[in-house]
Amino acid sequence: MGYEGRRQVQRSASVCLILLAHLNYVASFGIPEFLEFGACAEADVVPDVNFEKFSGIWFAQEAVPNEYTEVAGCSMTNYTWKEDLMTVVERGLTSDEKKIRQTSVMRLTDGEPGVLTVEAEGVPSAPYKIVGTDYVNYACVYSCMSFMGFRAAFSWIFTRTPNPDHAYLALCRDVMAQAGIDPTSMQPIKQGKNCPYMEKLDSLLAYTNSVVSKAEAKAKAAKKDQERAAAKSTQEPQESAGDDDLRTRLLEEEERLEEVERRILNEEEKLRHDVEANSRREEENIMELRHELREEKRHKHHRGHGREHSSENGSNSVYVCSSITILCLLLARIF
Repeated sequence: MGYEGRRQVQRSASVCLILLAHLNYVASFGIPEFLEFGACAEADVVPDVNFEKFSGIWFAQEAVPNEYTEVAGCSMTNYTWKEDLMTVVERGLTSDEKKIRQTSVMRLTDGEPGVLTVEAEGVPSAPYKIVGTDYVNYACVYSCMSFMGFRAAFSWIFTRTPNPDHAYLALCRDVMAQAGIDPTSMQPIKQGKNCPYMEKLDSLLAYTNSVVSKAEAKAKAAKKDQERAAAKSTQEPQESAGDDDLRTRLLEEEERLEEVERRILNEEEKLRHDVEANSRREEENIMELRHELREEKRHKHHRGHGREHSSENGSNSVYVCSSITILCLLLARIF
């Protein structure tokens, strides 16, 4: 059995589980609302869908009634993509206005690029197709399984804000209709001011913007790397024997430039040393001049002090001699 055959068996088994799980319901009340006659729509996923950019918080605006979820209103789902696994946490209110939280995971589907497979406790695995999105405003999602003329088809319209522009809802309905998905099977989901998330809505929106921005930056960087790799691989086959000579000349030129750069660095280092040596010599000369000035001032001070002392001694000598002369004259008169 080929791969496609195995996939068909797996899908058939999943739908069988759905039918068996509701066998009593069907016997008692007829076919459940989500089961209907017909085949699944051949809807294509968004080309090159980026699950990391899809991450963040989405608010469900319209959906096909689903017995596998108890969230009836204020639906807010946080998607987190890591490596090849998407974790899903949905919060909201039940039909009797009680808070509820449901979790699931989604994995890449083998052989179906861009398609995720939902895995949740008590629920058969089901495909998850993002058939339309701009990642920042709206997302149109489709899930369907078919077997023996029956199908279980679900669809959702998500938006990044609880009160979006209705143009995005109309856009999703058009996308679904063009893909063969019946948009009239969806019903509105209550959102708005009475929902639990309103108290922290600003922080929730900021978180989502951060997640999307980081994913966009990462995607742009990856795209540039791919473009560079593609350009390099395109140029390599076109290289001729002359390119080897060109590469050799380029290498030689690079070596020459490196040598010139080394010389410049050596000259700069030498100049730096010379400048430092000159600075030191200038400082030493200045210190010597200051020392000489101090010595000169000290000598002048000593010479001035000596002259004052000599002058005083001379005056005293004259005074003594004068005194002696007067004494001699007095003695002469007496005798």
